[in-house]
Amino acid sequence: MKDEIKGISCEVKNCVYHDMSNACTAGHIKVGTTNAKSTKETNCETFRCDSSCKCN
Repeated sequence: MKDEIKGISCEVKNCVYHDMSNACTAGHIKVGTTNAKSTKETNCETFRCDSSCKCN
């Protein structure tokens, strides 16, 4: 089991860094976009699709 990043909650179940307790197991996270003015304008740039993801 990978170590989780304490204090980071993640509900994106199709990310390779997601674990079943909604924790993030990435070594670090990067949140973007530059000059965001609301939460809708931000995203996790660390996200990577797992094997069940149907990303194009």
